[in-house]
Amino acid sequence: MTIKDFIQNNPYRVMGAFTNDSFDILSTNFSRMKAFAAIGKTVAFEHDMERVAGPKPDRQPEALATSMASLSSPEGRLLNGLFWFMNLTDTDAKAFHILTQDGNLLKARKIWEEGEQNMSSLQNQLMCHLLRDSRFYAKALQLASTLYANYGSEFIVTVSNGFEVVMPEELMYVLLTAIVNISNGACVGWNQAVMRMKDKDVAQQWAEAKATWHITKLQDALNVAKATEIHSPKDNHDIAITLMEQAEPHLKALKELWQSHPTLLSRYTTIADAVCEVILEHEIEHSNHSKWFPTKTDQKLKLYRFCYCNAATVRLKNRCQLNINIVLNRKDSAPLLPNGMPDNRLPKG
Repeated sequence: MTIKDFIQNNPYRVMGAFTNDSFDILSTNFSRMKAFAAIGKTVAFEHDMERVAGPKPDRQPEALATSMASLSSPEGRLLNGLFWFMNLTDTDAKAFHILTQDGNLLKARKIWEEGEQNMSSLQNQLMCHLLRDSRFYAKALQLASTLYANYGSEFIVTVSNGFEVVMPEELMYVLLTAIVNISNGACVGWNQAVMRMKDKDVAQQWAEAKATWHITKLQDALNVAKATEIHSPKDNHDIAITLMEQAEPHLKALKELWQSHPTLLSRYTTIADAVCEVILEHEIEHSNHSKWFPTKTDQKLKLYRFCYCNAATVRLKNRCQLNINIVLNRKDSAPLLPNGMPDNRLPKG
């Protein structure tokens, strides 16, 4: 899902509300739309802004219930409020009139830019940039940085309906994490936007957010591998292969992240070793109980070399090297190349 897709179906938009509207307004709109849906009709709101945010969102009973549930907690209100408009001032009303009537993002944004720079004007300018293409993501992040630095506490309390659900200094990380999750890790355009900002703190938080997403995916794959029932020796091998294939792109991305952000090393070490341990355990168990598999050394080596390349600790790398040596019937202790292949080169001198 793209950010634009998320904005189009933002629960606030579905409920016909702004992020600063009270829960009473949300409840009133919900009851009204539910009643209309029961007789096969839908409700349109003045600020659906179809020319800007896309076609009207789904307002059938199931979608209404899902959206209302998303906005029933302070955390849900804040998370969704990061990606929708605020309506607090006369300037906001003037700009929304333009967005509703003409759908002119540039003209509306200019009104906010030239008016008083306050919490709602900054958030609404940010939204205008998010509704354009990736060339404007860096500007959106710059506005977010200014907004959170100057109005962080006020923004949190206003959007979450009076609750301080996070610290103001955590808002940027919450936004970046949401972007990664919404795009399902496909951060096209955002990597360049973060680089263009030239803000070390934002770059570090961006790396942390992406690392968290990859680690979550790896942990999910690990949980499935550990929970899979084993009915035959070959099941162990299938589990190992599946886990390797699922983990490979995430471990590669994590390795690249910690190489540019050294503080992520411990997070890579923990999850990489956990993945390799499970692969090794299943493959060794399979080898110990299978009569046909020992001839298929290429499949064994593929798994062992993968673990050798991704294992983070010396202990685990040595264990992988031992298994590779056993499969290749190597009796020497010569080192392996980075890709897990034997280093058969003669020592210098």
